[in-house]
Parts: sequence; structure tokens; C-alpha cells
Amino acid sequence: MKSHWFTHQGKRVWFADYSHFGVESKDLQKEMDEIFEVLSREKPGSVLTLIDVTGTRGTPENFNLMRAMAVRLNPYVRKRAVIGLTGVQKTFFDLINKASGDKNYIRFEDAEAAKNWLVE
Repeated sequence: MKSHWFTHQGKRVWFADYSHFGVESKDLQKEMDEIFEVLSREKPGSVLTLIDVTGTRGTPENFNLMRAMAVRLNPYVRKRAVIGLTGVQKTFFDLINKASGDKNYIRFEDAEAAKNWLVE
């Protein structure tokens, strides 16, 4: 699993590393399943998440996986920040955000700004 916990300004943040996944969605699904195993053990509404999608292909399959994962994790996540979005990925992000019903899901150009927003 590429994803992991880290600390920023004394607060624990989950780094969901969805970066550089291609058209083969089974690898992305495996990462998501492992993430769910970890985060589903956390207190509901407690997880701060930084999601990196740098270089991941915006395929319909990947879009559907990310949308489903966002909904699946809603009970555990307090805030989400997304980095690494370019071009059409921004449109996919907006669709995922709308479909998940999550209002605490913001995209950032800069990882440091995303981390600061998460812990404020």
C-alpha cells in the first residue's frame, strides 16, 4: 500500500496516494480496499485526508472507483483535500464531489496549502 499516516502541525492526516494509476483499475481498487481496511477502524467523522491523484488516468472506471470510495468513506472522514488535478480531472473531481454529497472536499494546487486547510 502506498498510502499512509503522517503528522502535520501536530495532527494526524491520512495520505491517500492515488497517484500514477493508469487504465488498469484493479491496482487502484486494491489500494482503495487496503485504505478502507485502515480507515474503517477509525472513529466516525475523525479522519483528515490528503488525496493525491497526480498522473492518474481519468478513465470512466477510475472515476467510478473514486466516486464509490468517497461515498464508502464518508462516515469516517471529516475533511478531504485533493491535489494533483489537471485538465479534465478537475471536472471528474467536481462530479465525484457532487456525487459523494461531501461538502468538506476541496481541491488545491499546492500540497502545503491543502495540509494547512485540513488541520485548521
